[in-house]
Amino acid sequence: MGLERINIGNGININFFESDKFKTNFIDIDIISRLENELKASKNALLAKVLLRGSKNFPTMADINKRLSHLYAAKISCWVNKIGEAQVLTLSADMLENKYALDNTDIAAETIDIIEDIFMNPLIDNENGGFKSDYAETEKTNLINDILAQINNKNAYAYKKCVEIMCEGERFAINNPGSVESVKLINGKNLYEHYNYILSNCAIEIYCVGKFAEKKQFISEKFRELFKNIKRENIENYDTEVVLKSRYKGETIEEMEVNQGKLAVGFRMGTSNKNQDFASFILFDAVYAGTPNGKLFQNVRERLSLCYYCRTNVESAKGIVTVLCGIEPENKQKAEDEILRQLEEMKNGNFTDKDVEIAKLTVINSYKGIYDDAGSIVNWYRRRMLCGNMQTPEEIIEELNKVTREDIIESAKKLTLDAVYFLKGTLLNNDNTEENE
Repeated sequence: MGLERINIGNGININFFESDKFKTNFIDIDIISRLENELKASKNALLAKVLLRGSKNFPTMADINKRLSHLYAAKISCWVNKIGEAQVLTLSADMLENKYALDNTDIAAETIDIIEDIFMNPLIDNENGGFKSDYAETEKTNLINDILAQINNKNAYAYKKCVEIMCEGERFAINNPGSVESVKLINGKNLYEHYNYILSNCAIEIYCVGKFAEKKQFISEKFRELFKNIKRENIENYDTEVVLKSRYKGETIEEMEVNQGKLAVGFRMGTSNKNQDFASFILFDAVYAGTPNGKLFQNVRERLSLCYYCRTNVESAKGIVTVLCGIEPENKQKAEDEILRQLEEMKNGNFTDKDVEIAKLTVINSYKGIYDDAGSIVNWYRRRMLCGNMQTPEEIIEELNKVTREDIIESAKKLTLDAVYFLKGTLLNNDNTEENE
């Protein structure tokens, strides 16, 4: 299994993944933008919201939803995601496969027509030469509220702060939706200018997952026609800088009126998903933290009862991994020491063949499950595309089966401590204050 990739323009590719496992078809359009500064990030994030407000033929959200409801409740979504030092603006559609239509409706073709109208014919205010001001202003308010609300999820907030400290001066430190200040600088006109810029200067990857064998030529020509009048010359480079060794930033402690403390311990991995040794890191992470049998779960949580949870977050494109745990504030140092001690245990080879066996089984089963969901298939190949390593899940599984204990030890030895962030709760346990865990 794999992608059939067809180039339909300068920096524009359409990728078909044929599957008969689903009763639906899935189409995804990715505009891949170089993560450069907060203003650009905010424009991408705001654009994802404004595009769905209306288009030339469907001027309101109600009009869009009404048309989709007639296509057997097809769904269209738009969002932005930071992957490495690229920001991906995604417009996706999930629709029932044509053969299940009771009235011979060509659901795929008609849904693509709606996608094209939203994507290429956004609703424009002819007076100011930009997106409708009321739509832009409403969505600016919504985006600002989203940014302000990031602090409400304390787990995600601690991770975000740790990354900002680790990657200070690197593009990866930029917040995915930008900042409140950058959002305030955007208006309907300069957002429309940005929209035209990314159409001309950003790589575009289109994914089609499902039953498309008889429609490949039709869909390819339809999208080729869509982009034919756009001048595309200087396509942005979205490569991610991978720093292999730590530039230790020390510890940062921030106090907040919450009950539970949040500890984030950040490491440079010494590799990334571009490299051939990445399979060894995957299994290291599984033995260290990725299974209920992992070192961190068994020791930091179970044996010592120092935390409510303890897990890792891997940014494979950037080459960083962060250990995240929720703890009582007084257990901070003990938890940190044990996290580092268990890493030393891994470096010294103090884990069993059974640990490796469980790790391989867990990871391989998760990779096999990728094919059970169209979105997971697209996400797999999206991330592989961005790192320039187009391995299939089967090829990675083959590599995982070849990884040895010694390979895992060598992978552990590459990890270097880069930063520690601690969100210290200042409330007593009996304080009646709710928080988003």
